[in-house]
Amino acid sequence: MDIIFSASIIAAFFAGMVALFAPCCITVLLPAYLASAFREKRNILKMTFIFFAGIAVILIPIGLGAAGLARLFRDFHREMYIFGGLLMVFFGIMAFLGKGFSLIPMSRRMPIPEPGKMGAKAVFTLGLFSGAATSCCAPVLAGAVTLAVISGAFWKALIVTFAYVFGMTFPLFIAAYFYEKFKLENLRFIQGRIWKIEISGKAFFVHSTNFFAGVIFLLMGAIFLTLAFSDNAFWSPSFQAKIGGALNNFSQSFVRALDIIPDIFWGILIFAIFFYFLYYVKKKKRT
Repeated sequence: MDIIFSASIIAAFFAGMVALFAPCCITVLLPAYLASAFREKRNILKMTFIFFAGIAVILIPIGLGAAGLARLFRDFHREMYIFGGLLMVFFGIMAFLGKGFSLIPMSRRMPIPEPGKMGAKAVFTLGLFSGAATSCCAPVLAGAVTLAVISGAFWKALIVTFAYVFGMTFPLFIAAYFYEKFKLENLRFIQGRIWKIEISGKAFFVHSTNFFAGVIFLLMGAIFLTLAFSDNAFWSPSFQAKIGGALNNFSQSFVRALDIIPDIFWGILIFAIFFYFLYYVKKKKRT
């Protein structure tokens, strides 16, 4: 059994990364993350942890055997897309408003609006929805976890599931880490500027980062609602499916080449990276 389990942690980690680029995952998860990052601009790594937590709340129980939860999301996929589409439209409107105060008629007494931030609750909600919407990748997760369950140890299944979810969000963690490491929030493009918009002769002001975040959210909402009402919630472009298949084949070959390294090494390495990111967030908070 140890031979079967020997590649499960690293296999689950890479399966998670491949799942991120699967059509049903990247279409939901990546735009949701990018839109929230556009609004936050600072503390991106901290918000990535919150986003990860939202996804984990959904996918870890599924990975540990909550088949009923997976069936629920599968059977009500259309309704979930309708809810998600309306949620994205709401977030888009709030982004334009900058928490309800940016896109308003400007008067002499009103200060120039600042770019709105994405609250932790909103980011966690996006993570929850992303986890539910990407539960279509659960068969990949179930396959990885089965290797651990066969060994008869719950803690092994938990580690494998954690590795899968962390692998799914690992590219986001890397991007957020280097974003903060090199202080990219100081770039002029990231800082943005105030744009003046005239509607019916009235002047409105919106921050450019709020505008871009709002556009992403509204586009996501429109896509979700269109797919839901056309009974095509599992649709994906053919090129996306081909990319996902190519990544899957590559990862399988790569994992087989790593079989010679003991699985405990991969478990320690994955947890070390995760806790390093966590330490970096704590360290930044103290400075």
